[in-house]
Formats: sequence, structure tokens, C-alpha cells
Amino acid sequence: MCLAPAQDPRFGVQSRLVVVPVTVADAKGRLLDGLEPEDFQVFDNGQSRKTAVDFLATGVAPIALVVAIQASGISKPVLEKVRKIGGMIQPLVTGERGCAAILSFSDRLDWLQRCTNDDVSIARAFEAITPGPPKAGRMLDAATEAVAELRKRPNSRKVLLLISETRDRGSESTLQQAADAVQKEGVIVYAATYSAFGAAWTTKSSAIADPQMPKAPTKPSDETGTATGGPEQCNPFGCPSPKIPGAAQSVDIMGALVELVRREKVDSTQALTQATGGVTFPFLRQKGLEDAIEKLGAHLHSQYLLTFMPDAGASGYHRIEVRVNRPNVQVRSRAVYWAGE
Repeated sequence: MCLAPAQDPRFGVQSRLVVVPVTVADAKGRLLDGLEPEDFQVFDNGQSRKTAVDFLATGVAPIALVVAIQASGISKPVLEKVRKIGGMIQPLVTGERGCAAILSFSDRLDWLQRCTNDDVSIARAFEAITPGPPKAGRMLDAATEAVAELRKRPNSRKVLLLISETRDRGSESTLQQAADAVQKEGVIVYAATYSAFGAAWTTKSSAIADPQMPKAPTKPSDETGTATGGPEQCNPFGCPSPKIPGAAQSVDIMGALVELVRREKVDSTQALTQATGGVTFPFLRQKGLEDAIEKLGAHLHSQYLLTFMPDAGASGYHRIEVRVNRPNVQVRSRAVYWAGE
């Protein structure tokens, strides 16, 4: 049974409760609702935990969203598409009770809008995005800056949406530092990713401006695993991601993610999304980006909110495993949480 917002004390005070947003889909990627508390099992470093379940559709915790947008010069064709989606954020993603902040990043980070629920201000912030130097894109710096902004919203469910290439271009922050930041603050990371090279060929003006550019590839790319010259190929639940090693395989879970990147088995956006329970949505065309925003909203408003109390004094990273007592389901949740100061 869900508690009404005024009755739920957990988001009005500081507590040691671990909050685990969970998304469940069937074998075909269709999001499932109607699950009951008894359908869930949560394991903390392999130990079963007594868990409470709330449903985000009841409005228990509003959404605080930061949209971090790569504004490199090479992303100019993509920015033409991004400017058109500002009006989708409030009605489809944050809702009237939530808020959205807009951050652009190239060689520097620019806050175009701090967290607001005003749909007009959000749309104007998207329209104000301008391209910076050609190949600068401080994605990991933007992620850590977004965490600092979301920290100001302690009573909200914190979400970061990266609209960017899959790899960082020139950040001072490392992937380890960005991963630590989002995990310790409990931020769920989603990513709408693109190939700047492929996206240029979906914008007529870009192709005309540079007729010498070679034809975009149609085979699967190394960065996204989807065809860079064709339509998006992910199912509604997201895109396939490499398996993150469990606690038995690696004590340092964040270090395991960094190792996967070093071995070129996973990109930075996939590391952040999979570790936090988010999804990567590759896109090329305007419709693909709009679909990504719709899917993001569907995910966030279809999630179950699981909470449990960890053991006292158990500091450091803990592995989380969520099981659903239903056959043939896909479950997405945080891979780890941080205990302690």
C-alpha cells in the first residue's frame, strides 16, 4: 500500500535509508506495472533485506532532473535537433511537481537554467544552446557539476540525462570520480547518445555545408553498438550493455567499471547508466531523440521505489541485487550504493 505524500516522512528528514528505484519490463521490453511489494527481493552484498515499496506514480518523490548537453562545434547538427525538445521535458519527464536544470558543456560548463518547473523557461534554455570549440566536450566534468546541483534537492529523486557522444573529450574529472559522485548522491544517469559524424548526415544543411564529408557508415559502430547510418535499434527497455562484475568478482565495483572502459568493452555513458540503473538511448534523427525523451519519461514514471535500512557501520560500496518473483522479466536498478560519509 502506498503512502500519500503528506504521510511519508522519509523524504522530509535525513536518514540512512537506501533508496533503490527499480524498473521492470517483460521479455519484449514492455514496462510492467501492477507489481506488489511481495514480488520484490533486495540483496545487500548478498544479504536479504526487509524492503518497503512505494510507487512513484503516486507522487511520493518529485523528480529533479539535470539535462547536460554536449555543445561541441562538431555537435552543431545535433544541437539543431536538441533545441526542439525543450517543450517535452516538463510534461513528459519531470511533471508539474518536479524541476529541470539545463547545463551545456564544451570546453567549459554553462548553466543555461537552474532547476525550475516552468516549462517556458526550460524551453528557452534549450533554444539558447550555442556550439563551442569543435572537439571539446567535458562530459565527466558536467556529470560531477550536475551532482552538485542535484545535491540541493534532498527530497527529490535525482536524475541526470546526458545528451552527448559516448566518450569524454577533455574533462579534468576521471570516470572514477564521476561514478563516485553519482553513486554517493544516488543519482540515476540516463544518456541519449549519438555519433557526431553520423548525425551530421541527417541534417540537410550540414551535408550541403561540407560536401567533401565521406558517407556515414551503416555497419554497427564501435561506440554505440548500433548502426550509425540507420535507425535506432534498441528495444523500449534500452540497449544491451556489458555485464558489470558482481561483488564476488570484484570488491571495487567502480574500479571494475573503469577497467571495462580501459579495455574498450564499454563506453563512459554506458558505465554511468548501467551502474546507476539508467538506460542509454542512441539516436541519429529528430524522431530518435524525441523517442528517447518519451522513453525516459516512461521509465521514470513506471518505476518502483524500494527502500531498506543497511547495517550500521558498514561503510564503503555495497552491491545491490534486486530480484522480481515473476518469470521472464528484465530488472534495472542501481548496481551499488555508498554507505558512510
